[in-house]
Amino acid sequence: MVKESDIHLVEMILAGNRDSFSLLVDRYKDMVFTLSVGLLQNREEAEEVAQDAFLKVFKALPKFKQKAKFSTWMYRIVYNECISRLRRKKAKLVSIEDVSYQELPDDFEENNPEWVQKEVREKTLKEALQDLPEQDKTIVLLYYYENCQVEDISKILDLSPSNVKTKLFRTRKKLYTILVGAKKKELIDY
Repeated sequence: MVKESDIHLVEMILAGNRDSFSLLVDRYKDMVFTLSVGLLQNREEAEEVAQDAFLKVFKALPKFKQKAKFSTWMYRIVYNECISRLRRKKAKLVSIEDVSYQELPDDFEENNPEWVQKEVREKTLKEALQDLPEQDKTIVLLYYYENCQVEDISKILDLSPSNVKTKLFRTRKKLYTILVGAKKKELIDY
């Protein structure tokens, strides 16, 4: 089966084939949820934002002018929806969804010490991301977790590509400083 392009699916939807929208939803649901939960830090809220974002995408499809990739256009809608939600709640931003330990066996950590080390590193990184401003955090999420190109991020956040590169560079330096400080504190506390 040949994977249909986003543009072709959009054209089919606009021509009246509304079932094609489910293909777009299936294609982008993970990306939408990951970005939403990364910004909102709440699984239920992220699910609501994802639903709202898909509804907005569907309603806005006639306005899609193909000046950017469909995925970039969709990221922008999701990002705006998250920011709107955060502004309404005036909540503190956090980055990535917590890992669920409920499905792991009781002796999992003893039998998998490399997993524990990886989990500690991920937890430390999540905490470091919490200390970043929302735009910096979004850039990191899009670049490293969603593998977006700098040009796409610039369109999503309405920044110039050079500004995105600069912010990415500075954010990596901030994260490094935060992580080194956390490691030093861990050694002192130990």
